[in-house]
Amino acid sequence: MIRQNSSLKQVIPVALLAFSIWACSGKESQEQAGKYSELKFALDTVMIDPREEILHIQDNLWVSDISKDSKYLFNYNRKDAVMEKIDLDKLILVEKIKFEKEGPDGLGNFISKFTVDAEEHFTVWSYGLSKVFDQNAKLVKDMKIEKILEGTFSTYDAQPLDFFKIPGDSNRLIGFYIKWDDKSYLIVDIDLKEENFSIIGLPELKRIQDFSTDLLYDGQWAGAMGTGAFSLANGEKILVSNNSFNEVYIYDSAEDSLYLKELEGPLLGIKKSYIPPKQVEVSSSQHWEVDKKQREDIYFGRILWDAKNQRYLRLSFKEKFGEEIIENRGYLAIGAEVFLSVFDKDFNLLAESAVPQLNKKPGRHFVKNGQIWIFENIDDEMAFLRLQILDR
Repeated sequence: MIRQNSSLKQVIPVALLAFSIWACSGKESQEQAGKYSELKFALDTVMIDPREEILHIQDNLWVSDISKDSKYLFNYNRKDAVMEKIDLDKLILVEKIKFEKEGPDGLGNFISKFTVDAEEHFTVWSYGLSKVFDQNAKLVKDMKIEKILEGTFSTYDAQPLDFFKIPGDSNRLIGFYIKWDDKSYLIVDIDLKEENFSIIGLPELKRIQDFSTDLLYDGQWAGAMGTGAFSLANGEKILVSNNSFNEVYIYDSAEDSLYLKELEGPLLGIKKSYIPPKQVEVSSSQHWEVDKKQREDIYFGRILWDAKNQRYLRLSFKEKFGEEIIENRGYLAIGAEVFLSVFDKDFNLLAESAVPQLNKKPGRHFVKNGQIWIFENIDDEMAFLRLQILDR
């Protein structure tokens, strides 16, 4: 199903055919479901040579990105303000790039995230920070996005989760934001030259709050758990998905159109099933019981683009738990069921299968040469599991 956003240009009606191709019925549907659930995989493990250095893996590659050609992994150490450049073809550390925290080339004490563009410049951001640096850690541009958005968002009203450059337009930047007062998600289309912007609402994402639980500390809001949203740029399209519903928002920046496509599959269903309480006290035992039930439910993972095979890939999972509880961490996970969904470039489902080779929640992962590379900490060394689909 595709839902249109009436405030934007209408997409071509034939896009509705994309879902109907999959939505067959009766015996044909049963036969297809069986075929879709029988993928074969190969899995191997590779280690990264640190060249007598110590690689930063304490953050589990949380602040990292890969180059547009998938040759290099860039991993940022926030404590030391160091960017590690790793050659994924040769599986070796190339260099460590030292950044300044202060001064004309300073990026501050903390960054939320960064991306690597086609020129291998780093676009870095956090609250009140939006700068571009080169490979020598020199400032290329201060975009001053917080100034452009001034009067609409104050510094801490909304958090930028991602920024994407649009091919062929160096002055255009697309931001993906969460607005804290109502926990809504927004796309912000920014013109850096004219210093203006437009906001595109994502109203369907408000539904994920049905699966979210607020954490209270002595009655005061201290955070939330259970839900999240992800974004990805593929050419001129910005894709927004979430971990609670089997769906994707597609914003076409060239056509100024937005639509939502539901991705119902044979194994995962259309949404989570466990409805948690709206609030729990952090200090209560209920906190960990709710956390366990949320994590046992389906988690629709981040959508990735497989450029080699012109398809989208997504790992989803359900965690498994025993009875052991670790202080301040909750129930100890003892494994997971992991699933792979494969979609064509129009998000028609091609395949969906359990992945028996993976038996725990996947770490940070990306696609390179048609394989899914999954970060793994092996004896405090950086390693990757490489998952390959054999028959597709």
